[in-house]
Amino acid sequence: MAYESDFAGRSAHAVRELSALDSIETETRPLDESVLLPTGPAEARAVLLEHVEPLVADRLSEYYFPAEEVHLSWNSVEGPSTGGEFCITNIVTCLTRWQPPLEDAALTSERRAVLAGLKVTDQEPYAGTGRATGLRVSLRSPEPELWYHDATRSRLERLDLTYGTYLDTVLITKGAFGWQYLFADIELGRPEFREVAENLSESLSFFSSAFPRYDYAPLVSRLEARL
Repeated sequence: MAYESDFAGRSAHAVRELSALDSIETETRPLDESVLLPTGPAEARAVLLEHVEPLVADRLSEYYFPAEEVHLSWNSVEGPSTGGEFCITNIVTCLTRWQPPLEDAALTSERRAVLAGLKVTDQEPYAGTGRATGLRVSLRSPEPELWYHDATRSRLERLDLTYGTYLDTVLITKGAFGWQYLFADIELGRPEFREVAENLSESLSFFSSAFPRYDYAPLVSRLEARL
């Protein structure tokens, strides 16, 4: 499938789109060319089979891209203050590399157990927000659960997204801070989410004008439904 294997290329395009705007400042982490990675989905599937069930390996290897991670950090330098960041780790590295378990003492014991079992697939290393999206692989389903952890607010939310739609949406939103909350069962009109809601409102409004080729109406509707 051209879509999945071209995620790294599409993310590079998203970087170019933002970098071309005078009102936006962007920064990316350089690729580590020394890391040996599978060359394509078939090789990625073979590696994943050593760690996950065949159905999971079959499903997720379709989304493999041959870079350890793709990264973009951005902020506005004109107009309303907005920003975002994403750092997507390829699915093989995400599921096979050891990661220290995430912790949050403010969560319930049930939520802490979920958090500790997540494999981080997206994070915000430059912003240092402590926010991350993780995958929870289950033997019952070939599609992993996606959970969003906001350490600042001690929130752990299940996202109404598949792994593939997450990759799609992170590029459309350019990783605008807090975009994941648009796919969680949460009220963004509460005072604790004022900064998140303002960033999303300004970002979506700006992107709708700057990038008319993308349809932002569904995301705007999701934001309005949560305010």
